[in-house]
Amino acid sequence: MSKLNTSLNTNLNTNNDHFGLIFDKPSLEHWIFGQSPIAYEELQPDGNWENFLPTKELQSREGLESYACVVYTILNCCEILIKRKYGLDINFAERFLAKILETGENRGSSPQVACEMLRQFGVPPESVYPFDEAVRTTDVYFKELYPELYEIAKEFNEEWDFKHDFVPTNSQDITQALKTSPLMISVYAWTQNEKGLYYRPTGVNDTHATTLFYERQDDFRRVFDSYADISDSVIKDYDWNSMPIIVKRFWIEKKVIEEYSSIGSVLIAWIKKIIKWLTQ
Repeated sequence: MSKLNTSLNTNLNTNNDHFGLIFDKPSLEHWIFGQSPIAYEELQPDGNWENFLPTKELQSREGLESYACVVYTILNCCEILIKRKYGLDINFAERFLAKILETGENRGSSPQVACEMLRQFGVPPESVYPFDEAVRTTDVYFKELYPELYEIAKEFNEEWDFKHDFVPTNSQDITQALKTSPLMISVYAWTQNEKGLYYRPTGVNDTHATTLFYERQDDFRRVFDSYADISDSVIKDYDWNSMPIIVKRFWIEKKVIEEYSSIGSVLIAWIKKIIKWLTQ
């Protein structure tokens, strides 16, 4: 496998014209696809993850912009992998990690930092901390997290082993990595060319992170995105020649958890949690 492109730091976003992506500077400590300790687990030999896509979730709603594209992409990839490996439909709360990372104040986050925050703090289910019609302002979206929510989020770390690495930005490595995981790729959001494909114009940086789930060789890369409106779908085709500046791969596995000794103990544990929620 190729080495990570160490010229990445010359292409960093230094202005506010982006949608939540802050580029990582390369480091020798970063895990690289093909060299990292993450096992090569070829789950989709054709590189097509379409049958495992999650429900549409948007990072911006009614004028409220979370700048959390990196968080949405990471959790989308986790949800896709869990559905593919275990047949479980799980929806994680992007809003929780967005608050920890202060994506609104910082105008986004870097993929490396966001992944490590997920490993450190975990994430609760969307049902516990939703981005719904009740969340209408930035102050509400980014309000302080209550202590019980951190406890619920830790259950992610107790149940799942999550790892990530960078993928060298060339077609061969991206295609190979896509067989093992949906990928986070950076893109320029959103301009179309004469072929109707989205692309990065000459002389500009990528501005956005999104989920690569399929590609047609030498034509386009298809993404599941966190933006959509009447004329714009969450499924977008990105020109093959607009090579992403940053790519990340993910790996997740269910931990072996000791069985409870009885159904009663499970019920007691949940009753205690419900009492905490109601008290809060």
